[in-house]
Amino acid sequence: MLRLDILGLLLSLFFLGPRYWRWSLAAAGVALAATLLALVVWKADLVAYTMGGLFTQVELGGSRFYALLAGLPGPFTCYAAAKLMAGRPMGQAGWLRQILPWSELENPAAGTFAKYALLSALFALIKSFS
Repeated sequence: MLRLDILGLLLSLFFLGPRYWRWSLAAAGVALAATLLALVVWKADLVAYTMGGLFTQVELGGSRFYALLAGLPGPFTCYAAAKLMAGRPMGQAGWLRQILPWSELENPAAGTFAKYALLSALFALIKSFS
């Protein structure tokens, strides 16, 4: 079952920074495509897939570890895209100064993709171990 979580997408736009909403939606689209491709290639026993931006959830019929592995292709692909856009996605200022939603990013595209990767991987880890 595939579901779309509108509230999760809106919260993702807020956490990634409302100023860069276009890049946030692009990062969510890249993560969606990567996760769906991984699920098709892996032939996983998919119970439910909820697309909610940073709050994407993958539920499999097997163990929680496999559900965690199924949820991580999106964040890894977003971080790889950020590294391809810029060698240092967060620039000279670093992660701590640019991770907040109201921070101005040196490179908006790469920075938004990197923030998406970090926050969505963190949510996937929390979700799988709770």
